[in-house]
Amino acid sequence: MGANALIIGTGGVGSVIGQKLHGYPVFDRIFLGDVDTTYAQRLHERTPKSRFEVVSINAMDSAALAAFIAEKKIAIVMNAATWLVNHSVLEACANAGAHYMDMAADIYSPPGVKRPAKNSYEAEIEKFDARFREKGLLGLLCMGCDPGAVNVFARWAMDRLDTAESIRVLDADNADVKGYRFAVLFSPETLFEELGAVPYYVKDGRVMSGKPLETEVEWHRFPPPLGLMKTYAVAHEEGVSLGLYKPFVDKGVKYSVFKYTLSDKVVQLAKSVSLLELDTWKKIKVDGVEVAPVRVACANLPKPATLGATADGYSLVGTEVRGEKDGKRVEYFVYTIDNHHETYERYGYSLTVVQTGIPPALAARLLIEGKIPERGVMMPEALTPDALMENFSKEGLRIFVERREVAEM
Repeated sequence: MGANALIIGTGGVGSVIGQKLHGYPVFDRIFLGDVDTTYAQRLHERTPKSRFEVVSINAMDSAALAAFIAEKKIAIVMNAATWLVNHSVLEACANAGAHYMDMAADIYSPPGVKRPAKNSYEAEIEKFDARFREKGLLGLLCMGCDPGAVNVFARWAMDRLDTAESIRVLDADNADVKGYRFAVLFSPETLFEELGAVPYYVKDGRVMSGKPLETEVEWHRFPPPLGLMKTYAVAHEEGVSLGLYKPFVDKGVKYSVFKYTLSDKVVQLAKSVSLLELDTWKKIKVDGVEVAPVRVACANLPKPATLGATADGYSLVGTEVRGEKDGKRVEYFVYTIDNHHETYERYGYSLTVVQTGIPPALAARLLIEGKIPERGVMMPEALTPDALMENFSKEGLRIFVERREVAEM
């Protein structure tokens, strides 16, 4: 008899996770939970011999969620909803005795800067790590693609170096979405929130900040067909976590950053949205109704889950680690790259959500199979990377490794 799983949030990423889990024999019943069950119902109805069960769930009601997890004997909860529910779901899992995974935390913000970091990955580790360890549970944070798989890439590369100096996580895309003046292939609210947020990175062991879309800007030559593209430092969990992770610091890492490639159009649009303060979830009153400005800014944009058929081009997500091995300068670039249109043909979902959904689904399978031994609440770089790296390509997230060595003649 297999394990039971609960997926909370059944948009594009949640649906990909569901599709993958359904293909694993280790899972028996897979509950698809959401406040709006439309997409969950569609996935259930089009899946042959479906083991899905669609349930209406409010992830903010931690007590009711814990009761549901216990009643249905849920072994693992996959939180594919907004980071706003992370603490509530972590609390429910700790109380009910279920493993936990999510794809993102709140954007990193150091204590005392603008707002407290109560929803950052660090706060989640501090609050829940001991409780998860005591119960023999894993709480794996930010296990999407970036953050997520890229953290695993970093750990894999770091394990192959004697010393290291820098880690760059790079997200490059040349997608063209036909039929829309503007479209975003993942949550547009998340995009504008990230681009408008203060970018934090690590330099010389300290967390540094800069101006949105003006910090650590540099050109990078990506593998074909992407080529030379401009990258911008953006607020992302792994840009900070990889530079502060003690085993990496002990190995010499002094710099870590996350960077997007962005078109001039997106840069100008993001700056305009930020200037108008439309990139925040903090609600304001408009005509007597309370609304989150970022929801208004994105209200007329197409849903990412509907865009797969209209997108073409390539997306690359990778991690560059520079260091030394046997006295020689060595650089690893570990990345995944795929075509938007071809991925949609294979999965029925856009490449961006497929890239995000495969890593947590694979991690869930390996965890249930006993191939991920770690326990407690942690970021993905804390995992032994071998089982994940051996299986990414088999699961559909094609992984490539470039190793460059510099030696004096």
